[in-house]
Amino acid sequence: MIAPASFHGSTHGPRSRITEERRQGVLDAVALLQIARSEIATCLARGEPCEAEVVARTTSGAQLWIHDEVTRWRELLTVRPAGTAGPLRSILPRNRELIANGLQMVSLWDWDGLKPEARRLLAGERVGRYLFGVGPVQMNLVDRRWVLLQGPMVEGEPTVMAVTDPACLAAAWRYWHAAVASSYPADEDEAVELEGLTTRQRQVAALLAVDIRDEAIAETLGVSVRTVRADVAQLMAALGVRSRFAAGVRFRAAIEEP
Repeated sequence: MIAPASFHGSTHGPRSRITEERRQGVLDAVALLQIARSEIATCLARGEPCEAEVVARTTSGAQLWIHDEVTRWRELLTVRPAGTAGPLRSILPRNRELIANGLQMVSLWDWDGLKPEARRLLAGERVGRYLFGVGPVQMNLVDRRWVLLQGPMVEGEPTVMAVTDPACLAAAWRYWHAAVASSYPADEDEAVELEGLTTRQRQVAALLAVDIRDEAIAETLGVSVRTVRADVAQLMAALGVRSRFAAGVRFRAAIEEP
């Protein structure tokens, strides 16, 4: 008989792992980047010549543009200020595919902006390089030549701009290096200790916690439905519960402990 897994909340997130000096270093770099970004956005809004262009409008438009363009990129360095399990269901399989096709990718996520189940999904990834740290502003550095940032409002809609301006790029790199200095590998995250569970079982539990079906879990994790169902059965036994719903509820309760 498998003994029920035990959960232990901990305080190993950035609040205790990252020094205030490094946290402040990120905030200082963000301030400089925002000044440079604002100057470029104002230039574009006025129709003045500058080393930048608006490449997409609205959030969904930006996502579609990146989806189409990323296959042409060789390196992608991203900072993401927030994340939930829902969007990660499509992001992670896509990232695995891109990395398998040669994309060099490092993705740094702001620990405070991630939902607990999203942290567990990222911590279980074996392909690519995911970091947790301090990253309050979204940014994409592409091929070490240009940066994607929030652009000017156009007809009341948010935009994304691709910037090659040297001063703005220098500020973007300063932010990137400060954010990386604040970070640690996602698979070292100890925000919640889950004794007795494998890495994939933790990922499965994270998806059960947001009521995802077995077929969707299989697609997200890149495994078969049969494998997922075996993991769910083992997870239920490890947690000492009798339903997948109860397993998700218990996992959510554990990861949301203060």
